[in-house]
Amino acid sequence: MAIPPAPITSLTPELVEQLRGRTLDVLSYLVKTNSTTTYFNESDALSQFRSALHLGDAICGLQQPIDLTCPSEELFETYHSNVALSAYSDYLPFISRFFEKPCRKSSVENLMAPGLPSFIAHSSEAMRMSNPTSKSGGKNCVMYSLGYRQIVAPLNEDGDIDRQIPVCLMTSGVIRVSNNMVVERDAVYSALKGEYMDSAVVQHISNRPLRAVPNCSSPLAVSFIPSYKSFLFMHALFALVEPKLETINTLFTTTCRDLCRAIYDQWEDLIQCIETGMIPDLEGIEQLKDNLQRFLQPNPDRAEELRRIGKTTETSGWFRQIWPELRAILATASGPFSTVIPEIRHYLGPNVSLETLSIASSEAFLALAYDPRDLNLYKVVGSDDVIEFLPVDEPEESKYLAQTWNVELGKKYEVVLTTRDGFWRYRLGDVVGVAGFDPRDGQPVVRYIERRNMHIRIANEVTTETQLRSVVDATSGLLGGVSEFCVCPDYRESVGRYAFLVELQGNIGADASAAPVALHDELQKLNENYLRDCQAGKIGMPTVRVLQPGTFVDFRAWKIRAKNIAAGQVKVPIVVWDEVNLAWLEERVICDINI
Repeated sequence: MAIPPAPITSLTPELVEQLRGRTLDVLSYLVKTNSTTTYFNESDALSQFRSALHLGDAICGLQQPIDLTCPSEELFETYHSNVALSAYSDYLPFISRFFEKPCRKSSVENLMAPGLPSFIAHSSEAMRMSNPTSKSGGKNCVMYSLGYRQIVAPLNEDGDIDRQIPVCLMTSGVIRVSNNMVVERDAVYSALKGEYMDSAVVQHISNRPLRAVPNCSSPLAVSFIPSYKSFLFMHALFALVEPKLETINTLFTTTCRDLCRAIYDQWEDLIQCIETGMIPDLEGIEQLKDNLQRFLQPNPDRAEELRRIGKTTETSGWFRQIWPELRAILATASGPFSTVIPEIRHYLGPNVSLETLSIASSEAFLALAYDPRDLNLYKVVGSDDVIEFLPVDEPEESKYLAQTWNVELGKKYEVVLTTRDGFWRYRLGDVVGVAGFDPRDGQPVVRYIERRNMHIRIANEVTTETQLRSVVDATSGLLGGVSEFCVCPDYRESVGRYAFLVELQGNIGADASAAPVALHDELQKLNENYLRDCQAGKIGMPTVRVLQPGTFVDFRAWKIRAKNIAAGQVKVPIVVWDEVNLAWLEERVICDINI
């Protein structure tokens, strides 16, 4: 485990110039490259920028790259003064052209970036895959999906399909691009085991070179399973077969928690499958069962070994008994993913590390984990994008944007992106706090804080995501250990109040009746407006609504099925307003805890 140097608190003049030079170079490249696109030439959001660059509207749809004869410093000042903040609504009229019937290549080529996209990302729930390399032949359980919501097939001038573009998660798309995996050959890929992906045989039958993926425990067919619970079961099954499993990569800690519970809840069924070598009939695997079955052989010795271990979860470290060589869990563990960490650590024990991954989204890759010992410390990457920072305590205008070289230590910022994929000062919505700078290249080192507009309000107060997580962390022990939670307004009484919907790690704590008052007290300490409105009788005492075990894994499975999105990557919002989601959750309340 490599330990980086401690972040520095200020930048040297040399590091300032290095960061500034990199940003100017990237911006020059992005403006020159994306000036040929439809969005750049037609978007109202960029009209002032075009005028400042002395560009007229596109003539006959023909655009030429900008001849950047002006110095990069001048271009940056022009960009800084003339490009406003943007939101998804600015891009929707353009992106929607991909979903017209029929989709014409002439309408979508060079739309936001040159050419046609390799995939269309439909969600901000994305992380970059990362796995250490084993020196002893150990396996990795790497949980990702290669599924897609739909296929976009632009037609050329002859009316023929030019290519098939999957609409998928960013993670799925990046893995496909990295391994040259086109959707037309998914039937070939689903017949493979991960470590065979770079074999000559595979290259021959797919007629495309394929890069090796980590030494995976699961066959690739698992990544095509659309049902979340079946996805979990199959990853658990193939991981349990491997006694030398070294790492588990689940992208999010919530997915890791769901995997832990799937192993515990279905322990006997999993062992039976290992003993007999038979894949059960599960939802969503009908077309994949043969490809799954060929990689599972009867293994009565391993089954007996697991039976001897048993479900020994009374003390921590069960997973280390199952896999003596297990050394790391890789999963993003900050922000809304931090609540499940105590439960995961109980399964892991003290000798298995939990390492966070990154801050990323469908729009761009923002930051990598900086120090493996700190689950909420990330380094902003020096990528192909321009990353800017909007102070949360300033007006929401582009003139207040800070750059990598002049952000302030300890200050909070919303991340704003200008990307090679054609976003211009796009508001990501994620808020980070500056914790220092990498002394090697000056890049900011940040902590994830929250989503900017994720809050709850009953009266005049605004209680943020961070404050809600803090009060739950402070009172979790009273309830017996909160595994996951969300909050919604509760108007069942004459005065509105917060309802904390919680799923517990085990049984309800003996002191659970004290939780509403404790939550109330913590909220008043953190939020003066909450205190004032409570004293004025505008907000009532919070209620705690205990959900039945497994509610949040069921919620993720339900949303994946309802939205036809990839297995394993659904975030439960901290604050729930949607009436359909609320009704679904309320049906699973097993008791209310009130004063």
